[in-house]
Amino acid sequence: MRQRGPWVLGAIVAVALAQVSVIESASGATAVAAGGRMTIATKTYRLTRANETPRLVVRCPGRTTPYGGGMMSNPPPSADGEAVYPHSFERLGVQQGWHVTPVLFDPSHGSTQPRSVTLQVVCGRRHRHVTPPHTSVRLGPGQTRTIQATCPGRRHLFGGGFQRTDFTSVGGTYVSESRAIDARTWQVTGHAFGVMGGQLTAIAYCRRSRNPLLTEVSGSTALSQGQYASATTPPCPPGRRLVFGGFATDPPGAVLISEGYINGSGGWTGSGFNYFGPAATLSEYGYCATG
Repeated sequence: MRQRGPWVLGAIVAVALAQVSVIESASGATAVAAGGRMTIATKTYRLTRANETPRLVVRCPGRTTPYGGGMMSNPPPSADGEAVYPHSFERLGVQQGWHVTPVLFDPSHGSTQPRSVTLQVVCGRRHRHVTPPHTSVRLGPGQTRTIQATCPGRRHLFGGGFQRTDFTSVGGTYVSESRAIDARTWQVTGHAFGVMGGQLTAIAYCRRSRNPLLTEVSGSTALSQGQYASATTPPCPPGRRLVFGGFATDPPGAVLISEGYINGSGGWTGSGFNYFGPAATLSEYGYCATG
């Protein structure tokens, strides 16, 4: 059983959002301290209808500013793969938060089970100007593409993400890789299935620095076709705190990524469902910065 950890704190007040079939719950002002001058804020939503894609956001409290963030969902995927999957993982600089557009994927078109989605954002002191280069492509049905967003000039990564995937039960694009491949480059791989294509965007979040900003930790797990599993990284080295996460699957395209979040032990946990096969490996990456 996956440990949900002690970081979700505070009373929950439910508010119905009928226009997108989402029930929203707000956590306390700030969740468990991530260490040093960083905190983790959370916000929980409830999705009730298949194939809708609401825009969900969690914001940093007070005058703090966002680093990275994550998403967890409950309950886990059903035997047919019905679950919540993210279409985007994106830092919001102006809005001071973290954004995920999820889809409640129901391939059987049967009785869809409502699910909760909790977003988290790592917040800390204001930092230097952030440069967010984007790279976008379009995928046709059945196509696989890998793209990269690279920090310009003397800037280095402090994280990355993806956006614009769009799959539902009738097809579309989904992401199977989103991670740093070196100190300046964030790489994203996407696939399109069914009768639809779509877009894919890689995002690098960069700050000016003479030296690399991140240290990586990683973990992996094996998934047979039709299996759901999680992989967890170790905590960050002493003096560093987890601020972003990433993932990759091997072979690309087998697994639908369902979660990625900072766990109660200070490591990164990610999950996926092997919907397409064959047997695959899911690797999760945590990116650690000085706190």
